Amino acid sequence: MEPDQILMDEYYRCLKLLQLLIFSIISIIQGPLVLSMLLVLFFVPTASAFPEEMEFPHIGFQEFSQFILDNFNPTISLTSVLCMLFSITENPDLLTLHTRQQTTRFQGEHSTSVSAWIQCLAHSVQDKLSIDGSTLLKPSEEGPGVPNDQTITTLSIQLDAFAALLQLKPCDKNRRVKKKLKPVSYKKIKAVHIVCPVSFQCETQDCDPRSLQQATKPRDIPHVILIKGFTIYENCPVLTGKCTNCKTLYSADHERAPVGDESNKHTRVYLNSAKYLKVGQNIWVDRLFGNAVLCGMYNFHASAAAYTKFWNTAVWKMEARNSPKISHWQVWQTFVQESIWSIASSFALNLELEDGLPIDRITKEAFTILGERGIIQAAENHHCAECTQPYKSSADHISFYIPAATVGMDENTPVPALEVDTSHIQQAQSSQPGQNTGSTPSSSTSHADVRLVVLDGIVMGPNVWLYHF
Repeated sequence: MEPDQILMDEYYRCLKLLQLLIFSIISIIQGPLVLSMLLVLFFVPTASAFPEEMEFPHIGFQEFSQFILDNFNPTISLTSVLCMLFSITENPDLLTLHTRQQTTRFQGEHSTSVSAWIQCLAHSVQDKLSIDGSTLLKPSEEGPGVPNDQTITTLSIQLDAFAALLQLKPCDKNRRVKKKLKPVSYKKIKAVHIVCPVSFQCETQDCDPRSLQQATKPRDIPHVILIKGFTIYENCPVLTGKCTNCKTLYSADHERAPVGDESNKHTRVYLNSAKYLKVGQNIWVDRLFGNAVLCGMYNFHASAAAYTKFWNTAVWKMEARNSPKISHWQVWQTFVQESIWSIASSFALNLELEDGLPIDRITKEAFTILGERGIIQAAENHHCAECTQPYKSSADHISFYIPAATVGMDENTPVPALEVDTSHIQQAQSSQPGQNTGSTPSSSTSHADVRLVVLDGIVMGPNVWLYHF
């Protein structure tokens, strides 16, 4: 049994004991009737969010390769073999249905060696692999002269034998189905991920394109948690490259180069081509995770704390419960860095800042370089019916209730109407030449179109704090 599952079993066992202790105390206070009712609830099965899994099939490679050579085309590609392998391991429910239909236990059941279940799997595998012209079966079993129905039947028989080789047929020696197959775990065959520089040679303009040497000694290589999309990988090494000529250090997300002859000053170059971002002392994330954080904050108005709660509840709890949860500091770091990378990429430049700046200084320096003095050039000369409206001296509708109230009432008491201060509008009009300088704007006064409209909307989750304390 997997260690995670053992921990969960112990957790639910302790939970049951705690429930029983509470029920016993209540029964002493409230009497036997309450105890009998609570005991009924006690024996209701507790739902677990973690489905049990079975280990990945453990067979010898020689036995595996010999089976492939004996049953399929000798020129079959590795792609085709892996496609069939994972098509079988990803469909345990279908294999259980197929195996059950191969045996008869009751009157009216008909045993069939090639059920419609396995035929559907064979048809899907053939459709996927036939796109690139891959050949699965032997020449005598597949070709222009062989009907497609016969090819599907032959492939179904081979897939059934493949499932038996992988021990994914839940039946005993008497061909009776013992139990339903559990999902197959892929933990033991997960790839090893290493975080390393994206550059393979020195790219400094004043230096030759020399090869990069590993700058970290083997005993000092850090091992971190890497989040790729919605998958958590633990114990991933992080490697750093170094040019022996110009002394520039190359990391997975940035370059660090010395400034002139001063050994204590360095410049950090944020690479737009980076695949991973360092968002904590021992946590790295990929750009898919960063883009998800960015979209969550902009599209759902989620704060760093709200997105952290979402991630830890929806992903961390199901993926790798032994690794530490992410914090709102790391989510905020991801938001800042992904924003910098996204904006810098739109300008086709790599942001260069002083190395070692705190996150607050990074945001200020990045805005100084990428903010274009507060003017968004992407919106220049743009106007449409949604963002451009004729000037109005007053709003069409002003609520008589406090805007923060979700139903428009505050303890069932109407709030006085909001008083709008228009003094700044009048001052702006009086300062423009050719405008009416009186206290009340004239009806004949012309105004430019309003290019920005701010609306109160529904905020999903906690409010967004654009500055993190």
